[in-house]
Amino acid sequence: MKTSKHDGIITAAGIHLSRRNFTDSDFLKKNKLKLKQSTEQFENSATWPQRIISVQNFNLTEQEAELQFLKLKAWVDSLEDNIKIELDEILFPAFISLYRRMNVSGNMIGARGFYTRNQSNFLKVPELRKMAEKFCSENNSHFILELSSESFEVLHSYIGSNDHPLLQQLLNTTLEVNIIKSKIDTSSANQANPKTIVDSSNMEEVHGLLAAISRLKEVPPTAPLLKLYSIDTGQRKMSAASASPCENYLSCGFQDSSVAIWDVKKLRSPSKSDLTRLDLSEACAISIYHPATSAPLPTESDSSVSVCLGHSGSVYATQFTPTNSHVLSCSDDTTLRLWEISSMENVFVYRGHTYPVWDVNISQNGQFFASASQDRTAKIWMFDRTYPLRILAGHTADVDCVTFHPNGLYLATGSADSCVRMWNVAEGKTVRILVGHCGTVLSVAFSPCGTLLASAGEDHRVIVWDVAAGRILHDYNGHQYVVHGLVWISEHVLCSYSADGNIRVWNVAHPSTSSLTPASQLQQQELASYQVASPAKIVHLGRGNRDSLVCIAASD
Repeated sequence: MKTSKHDGIITAAGIHLSRRNFTDSDFLKKNKLKLKQSTEQFENSATWPQRIISVQNFNLTEQEAELQFLKLKAWVDSLEDNIKIELDEILFPAFISLYRRMNVSGNMIGARGFYTRNQSNFLKVPELRKMAEKFCSENNSHFILELSSESFEVLHSYIGSNDHPLLQQLLNTTLEVNIIKSKIDTSSANQANPKTIVDSSNMEEVHGLLAAISRLKEVPPTAPLLKLYSIDTGQRKMSAASASPCENYLSCGFQDSSVAIWDVKKLRSPSKSDLTRLDLSEACAISIYHPATSAPLPTESDSSVSVCLGHSGSVYATQFTPTNSHVLSCSDDTTLRLWEISSMENVFVYRGHTYPVWDVNISQNGQFFASASQDRTAKIWMFDRTYPLRILAGHTADVDCVTFHPNGLYLATGSADSCVRMWNVAEGKTVRILVGHCGTVLSVAFSPCGTLLASAGEDHRVIVWDVAAGRILHDYNGHQYVVHGLVWISEHVLCSYSADGNIRVWNVAHPSTSSLTPASQLQQQELASYQVASPAKIVHLGRGNRDSLVCIAASD
């Protein structure tokens, strides 16, 4: 029988695809094609069109997975509350998908590291813990996500305007999006089925629940719990300290060039501290022996501490890596050193500065770290390279502090020239110059979602900046002495400490108004105030488990 030219083309295409394992070639037939679809039909179909974006598979590194996940999480956190509640559910499929892809490509060590660092976001919920165990072992299962049309449009717009391979891969392979008109839409339900009897008591409960949720936004944040580690160092002067993210280890740097690392689980029982409590529900003081650098470590008397020797000058900052496997330190001897916790050995020495290094900070994904020095520069490094990747020059005096943005693409520095600068990590160029302080800036810290930046220093002030606009949102003047440190507990709670042992907790959500007296305004902006009694001296203030405060003080 004679066939038309069109049928011949269809037959040839089918043979070509079947040779390449495309068994169902009937989708090419005319009656299977749907060339046009109205907006109503698209919404009623209630599914995301599959294979709309072509994504090439590639081997995913641990750093790339961490960066993609943090980028997605930061975007979701920046959304309005009604949209955020729905799109927040996309983080769990993204977490599982990234873990799977690394496992399948053979990068099992990277997959385990990524899983360990980010599991705390989900595994507190028993249902998600069971789902994680199931989905991590099955590579062919998929997720179904229900979104309102408004949330769907936000997601669709974000994918179209941003290069986000993780979301594209999810929507092409693992995630099915069902579009619904509304999470709760009683009017449309009644119109569609007018005979349906609605349980008024249930609807009253729903409306009451929604009203309670909306009232929660008006509740002011509460002061965090505080855990105090008071370390007795004898005659040795402590110059730096830090706590690991899981609070299993403490590290301290000393003026005698040593670095001490304590295993918290092996510490002796806590005793009462000299902390003046103001509604303080959790505190401990630990008397710890720090041996002399020339003497062997007395393992019998205190097996919880290990002393690392290598620097030839005072140690000014220490920080744990996100995996809790190493400690990074910087010193007066112009070097930075990386210490392995399991062996307590120095594995890398980083040289590049010509004057003392005052501060060091590690990006959240653990890929880069940055240093700040008296040579008026900040430098960006990678752990496996002993030379700097970028030199950030622009300050006219010492660079005293440095911190990475949560997305790892930017960092901020504070200097003795009274300025705060923001830098592009990839290009090493200044993108913001924030002028407002009247003295050396000793501490800078980004809020968890990266929209705000706090800075403090010698002028006794704590300034909160709007990163996008580059303007001052809040200017807190509660401290009477030099402010040495800052830490964000949440997006609306900021903590600071000064040289006199005073810790203040600020309510960033409360607007600054000029109509109130300074005393009244300070009372409304301040959530709590703690005082660490002399002779203890605060060396570190950080964020602990469950949004608590971890304070390390030296009793020397």
